[in-house]
Amino acid sequence: MNIIPIDRIIVDSIMDNPIFVNVNDNILTIIKRLLQTKKGCVLVTRTNNDTIGIISDRDIHRLILKEGGLFSPELLAKDCMVKPVIMIDRTATLYDAENIMRKNKVNRLPVVEKEGSKQVIGIINYETVHSNVITRFAKSWVKRDYNFNK
Repeated sequence: MNIIPIDRIIVDSIMDNPIFVNVNDNILTIIKRLLQTKKGCVLVTRTNNDTIGIISDRDIHRLILKEGGLFSPELLAKDCMVKPVIMIDRTATLYDAENIMRKNKVNRLPVVEKEGSKQVIGIINYETVHSNVITRFAKSWVKRDYNFNK
């Protein structure tokens, strides 16, 4: 059993397809996209496809609570998105991703082709990164225990 350490697994191998909305889409469109896709967030883009913000389901919940359950359907993505977006290069490791998420207190990282780019090709979340870390640790522990008992 070959176990690859988390500092060698690249985020490209666990990324998911991102969901995009336009900076001028209204909040109802955003909520509809989140519900239709069953994703935890949408990425906000300009017309040139550069990602400039992120809106998570948690951000929507906060907005609803803040506004007392009522908010204007004219509210646009640009008015409620979180920015700047912290991104990660597709060749970064799970170890890098976990450290970036912990340091910046974020649960999701858009994945870009190369550092400095704003065109997102995927997204990773904390649960996926963390479950991969735990699985790798458990497998290495079992392997270590197996070898010890021989």
